[in-house]
Amino acid sequence: MTATSPPNHSTRPLSVIRCAASAALGLTVLFALCWAGAGFVESPSHMFVALFTRQPITSTAALLDGLLWSPVFGALAGALISASYNLLGRFDRR
Repeated sequence: MTATSPPNHSTRPLSVIRCAASAALGLTVLFALCWAGAGFVESPSHMFVALFTRQPITSTAALLDGLLWSPVFGALAGALISASYNLLGRFDRR
């Protein structure tokens, strides 16, 4: 039997722009779903909507505020996560 070497795992850095855009889009869609859910069903989704607006939860103003601010915070979160991941990638075992 021959000894095999372990596979070489190279860690590629995450794209900060792609992660920021993905998180912005995901959070925007999630906000719209929670806003719709808060208007039609008695659910705790209104608490998520309240993260992005002070308007009455089921109002059109709340929807517009959320559609403005949720992608901003999503992009910020995605950028921070990918930047942190890339920074910590330096500590991988070689």
